[in-house]
Amino acid sequence: MKIDHSSTFKLRAATKLWRSLNPECSVSGARIAREDLSFEAVRALCAGVAATWLVSAWKRDDGSCTLRVRMGLYDERVNALRSTALGSDTSTDCEVPTVFSLTDGQPDFLDFDVLTVSSMMDGQETQDYPPFESNIQIEQLARVVGDISTRIDHIWNFVGGPSVQGLERLSIWVLRNSDVGTLWHTLLGGICGAFAYGEKELAHELIAQLMSEWEEFRRFPSARISDVYDHVCRQIERLQEVVKRPNCSNEGNANSFPKRETQ
Repeated sequence: MKIDHSSTFKLRAATKLWRSLNPECSVSGARIAREDLSFEAVRALCAGVAATWLVSAWKRDDGSCTLRVRMGLYDERVNALRSTALGSDTSTDCEVPTVFSLTDGQPDFLDFDVLTVSSMMDGQETQDYPPFESNIQIEQLARVVGDISTRIDHIWNFVGGPSVQGLERLSIWVLRNSDVGTLWHTLLGGICGAFAYGEKELAHELIAQLMSEWEEFRRFPSARISDVYDHVCRQIERLQEVVKRPNCSNEGNANSFPKRETQ
């Protein structure tokens, strides 16, 4: 994607289209690089809870580009629990959690591809983002952005709408239904999300999965791997100690969400 006035114009047009289709979002981080352009969007659901999107387009070849959108879930409650597990929280009282804000650079605890998850919710095979011409016209760009916005609306509707409860349900659904390769989460992010939303059984399944992966790593002799493994074990132990306390429980908030459809 050549950096020229056309790229700047299209980026501005894309962010304007996004705002018009998603008026609840704030848009920032517009960036043009040598081979791609991107911007970020945030929708606050309440203080400390938000959904985010990274919208990026990159050059496939001389004549076509591809648009990709990843959706992130941000929750200060999950980040506070994760901070304690990682040993970066000086307080051990869950009623006085570490406070983060969206401007502090704290990561989303869960991140996934919009097209992949929306297709999975319909019981469809994972699809690739369709390419579009590098010299795309505004009308075509509007259709591309509009399709993504429709898919995002579908994801929200699947879990009962854009709300704190919807975000909780969405995170649990994604953790239960997505293959490892289709999502990304911060270290312990998915586990802490499951605990924070009262899904203890899922959290323990994710812990077992994590430890199984590390057991595989330990098959290769390495002092570094052994040290990191011991560190991860201590983090899991800290997390399990914290969630045993009654005032850290949040059961029931993410229950009663729809199951994955099958064809």
